[in-house]
Amino acid sequence: MKYILGILLSILIIYLLLLLLLRDGQSNLSFETSELNNIPLKVPTGFLWGTATSSHQAEGNSNNNNWFLFESEKDNTGKPRIKEGQKAGIAADHWNRYKEDIKLMKSLGVNAFRFSVEWSKIEPQEGVFDESALDHYEEVVDELKASGIEPVITLHHFTNPIWFEKKGAFEEDNSPNVFARYISKVVKRLNKKVEYWITVNEPTVYAFNGYFFGEFPPAEKNMDKAALVFRNILIAHSEAYLAIKQINLNAKVGIATAIYAFDPNSWWNIADVVGAYYANRNMNEEVLDYITNGRFDFYFPTISKLEYQSDVINSFDFVGVNYYTRFVIRFNPFNDKSYQEVKQTFAEYKTDMNWEIYPEGLYRALKQVSTFTNKPIFISENGIADDGDTKRPSFIKNHLLVMNKAIADGMNVKGYFYWTLMDNFEWAQGFSKRFGLYKVDFNTQERILREGSKVYPEMIKKFTEY
Repeated sequence: MKYILGILLSILIIYLLLLLLLRDGQSNLSFETSELNNIPLKVPTGFLWGTATSSHQAEGNSNNNNWFLFESEKDNTGKPRIKEGQKAGIAADHWNRYKEDIKLMKSLGVNAFRFSVEWSKIEPQEGVFDESALDHYEEVVDELKASGIEPVITLHHFTNPIWFEKKGAFEEDNSPNVFARYISKVVKRLNKKVEYWITVNEPTVYAFNGYFFGEFPPAEKNMDKAALVFRNILIAHSEAYLAIKQINLNAKVGIATAIYAFDPNSWWNIADVVGAYYANRNMNEEVLDYITNGRFDFYFPTISKLEYQSDVINSFDFVGVNYYTRFVIRFNPFNDKSYQEVKQTFAEYKTDMNWEIYPEGLYRALKQVSTFTNKPIFISENGIADDGDTKRPSFIKNHLLVMNKAIADGMNVKGYFYWTLMDNFEWAQGFSKRFGLYKVDFNTQERILREGSKVYPEMIKKFTEY
């Protein structure tokens, strides 16, 4: 009997040690509003206050990329890939209305604009470049600079030219070289006018939504393939970094990575804890580990494993953090072939995306990046889908106050970009989710500043006046 009790006690001790070992010390982080309000508002000199968009979502007439094809597809049940069968079409017509939109930025008091260039417009056929498309983007850059707004260009924001997609896109091992060729063309044209470059937007979202969850093109559900694409797009990032530096050694090059807070549904359930641990390791830390150490070590127990070591380390001058929410991991042995599923945590307030509003997660994200590097961090995306415009003011204010605390605590945050300037085509959600500071009537393309958005320029002014 004593022998059995000894074994059980040993198992219990090991179990508790594992829980402690895998526990995220930031998981219970909570800030009192009074605490945040008592911290003086202060950002570093040269801080970038901005908004962000992407080409396919805002420009319109992107009819030569993978998303254009995807918008006409149906799944195996006959359901359209996009909510209500919508298509991006002219989207917010930003291609033609960029001068008007830059005036809107100016009225907000921002000094930076993050936007993406559309690969399929620049290289419509393999090896064939459209100089008129490059002319257009140069005109956009010139207009921004003339308005005192710093351009921050993203070179890949989920979309691929059709010819690249048909060749396998980032499933193919030669894809980083193809990507670097396109990037060299863009940077050679714009490098004298553009200082900040983001190579890839959210490599985890691109890889997993497209190849595991099936919500993005090509709508596959294969974890091994998702891991392969994830690895290759990170290699593409480092090749792009080298290509840009060869053109302009002084260019500032980074990556925009999505960072979420992952917590277990129960801290006493080892399966939940392990699930949250590996979600964080693979979805958040993998990108940071790769750009700093060149190490790719993807592993979901019993599901997929892929390793790679790059010769390129420290392939970044800054890190872009896209932060939106927290997810709770709950063990589910009956969830298809996976041992864990992501569940939204219960919260009094959620966005229209059904995401928890959790400002503390931004602090956790910035803290996590800071454990890997002391190089500059830009909050390259942070925003809320709120068609009713009732939660936007507190969302913006609270996240900026949390950012302010992170800066006060020594984190090297150099900029904040709200997602997004105006309502746009929100990928698989179509036009149903309204993140814009400006409300867009897609029948007339009229832009109207939302009442709840006014807190953003007000907060910028408060920070600036300090």
